[in-house]
Amino acid sequence: MEQNPASSYTVSARKYRPQNWDAVVGQDGITRTLKQAIEQEQMAQAYLFCGPRGVGKTTSARIFARAINEFEASEEEDYAFNVFELDAASNNKVEDIRSIVDQVRIPPQRGKYKVYIIDEVHMLSQAAFNAFLKTLEEPPPHAVFVLATTEKHKILPTILSRCQIFDFHRITVPDMVQHLQGICEKEGVEAEESALHVVAVKADGALRDALSIFDQLVAFAGKKLTYDAVAEHLHVLDQQTYFDVVDAARSGAIAPALLLLDEIIARGFDPHHFITGLGAHLRNLLVARDPSTVALMEVTDDVKQQFTKQASEVDVRFLIRSLDLANEADIRFKGSNHQRLLVELMLMQMASHEDAQKKKPELNPIVAGAWKDAGLRDSSIKAAVLQPAPATVKEQIEDEPIAPPASTAPVISAAPQAQKAPKVKAIHVEPETPSVEAVEIAVTVNETNSINQMPQKRKMKLTTPDTLQTIAPAVSKKQKEAFRTKEVDNEAIEKAWTAYAQSVKEANQLNFFSTLKASAIKLEGKQITIQVLNKLQEEQIRDGLLAISQFIADQVENDELKLLIHVVSSEQNEISSQFMTDRERYDGMVKKNPRVEELRKRLDLDLNG
Repeated sequence: MEQNPASSYTVSARKYRPQNWDAVVGQDGITRTLKQAIEQEQMAQAYLFCGPRGVGKTTSARIFARAINEFEASEEEDYAFNVFELDAASNNKVEDIRSIVDQVRIPPQRGKYKVYIIDEVHMLSQAAFNAFLKTLEEPPPHAVFVLATTEKHKILPTILSRCQIFDFHRITVPDMVQHLQGICEKEGVEAEESALHVVAVKADGALRDALSIFDQLVAFAGKKLTYDAVAEHLHVLDQQTYFDVVDAARSGAIAPALLLLDEIIARGFDPHHFITGLGAHLRNLLVARDPSTVALMEVTDDVKQQFTKQASEVDVRFLIRSLDLANEADIRFKGSNHQRLLVELMLMQMASHEDAQKKKPELNPIVAGAWKDAGLRDSSIKAAVLQPAPATVKEQIEDEPIAPPASTAPVISAAPQAQKAPKVKAIHVEPETPSVEAVEIAVTVNETNSINQMPQKRKMKLTTPDTLQTIAPAVSKKQKEAFRTKEVDNEAIEKAWTAYAQSVKEANQLNFFSTLKASAIKLEGKQITIQVLNKLQEEQIRDGLLAISQFIADQVENDELKLLIHVVSSEQNEISSQFMTDRERYDGMVKKNPRVEELRKRLDLDLNG
């Protein structure tokens, strides 16, 4: 159907299509390379422009075709005898390519080159690609091919090897906003920067999509585009909603957070859309904590200030935990039978962050005989190495230089000179704690000042006599004499170990009993090594390490023993064979004697029999 001559309206994507290199948006590296190649007359016979939709591949191909022929960019000129465009999506047969091969031999009637632009080249059939190979590699001197595609991986390697490849990337939000502002000035449209930013984000890096959305918004709101109008028309959840949700969650207010979610759903927004938006918001809060990473946020300056303000008020542990919850909800959303409940559970867990932190078990050192009345309360305490430690441990956060003060009780120092240390957990001990000669303390660093400082574990080893006063400055001589130091041997330790395993069995903890029976115990000096087969058994032993150490200390009347858990391989551990499958035993036999496999094949034996 012919266009009505009375209608002079042209969509912005066509009206503002770039006609020269300077007008191409966001592809500076590619345009600079092509311009220099033309100026130096170092052009290849074939080019491949690949990248997502709407980023300027076909536009750059047309500009390149005019530039090598030194044509001026004018709509009135006809370049039909020099520039040939082929849509491979609808012309993908061998006959279509053979038609081009026949035309290539004819020199141009005007200009220096005949340029063939083949769009969506990945749609060509296998036979068409094969018919195109020879001509693409050795065309006449006056022929240049420009191939464009959105799916580079579908093109044959033989085609790729014959082309110079240019990868067009998605256009950034700032570049797109700047381009839209220029169009607004030409069209007389008054638009807020935040409104154009929403358009750019919605376009997802495709400028053609952004121009189409812009035309749609102008038709909806007229010559004035506000943030509220754009967000309403594009059905985009505004940033303030996410700020309110985070404020409610970090304050522990579950009810307001659920009411906000109900309001969002009532406005017609998909809960999954809310989850992804909240994840992006939390990510922006995390990068806003450090001035060096603020530039990673693709938002307007006023929104950056709002992010920075909220980020300074939110604990980094809350952000990391909330990000993990949002990511988990995003993964599980499609498979959930109750999707709204899943989102509500995510918000309730975020709002319960402080309670979760209080219930989190602390990593405390353990000493044999130090907790005589602890019973089985040690199930939440995990430690890889059993070392002498205080009877009652209290923790507080310190942020002072670690240096010995002038008092009689020096402070633990990791270096001769005072230095600023990260926030660590200082350990205070009750006076009744027995004295020790060496203590190895596991210190968990939880506090971070920026996203570059993540939680980690460090160890400080105290071996000097002076540290004894630091840990227990009020230990009396009488208390030292009460410290049990009876001589023990392997037989006594194994007897105590068997007795403890029997008590676990009588308590109907059969799984833990199996782990104890599968483990080996050995005494070397004052150190007891517990050998386990895998990490799972190691975790089980760690959970019961406090009770084990107290039980053995009482049985052998020695409070100086240290317990160490060691995971050994199946080759090192003699007791591991009882947990091996038949196949594993057979593989071990073959490894020791390869002739066993030859014998099995000769006798035609089946391993599964």
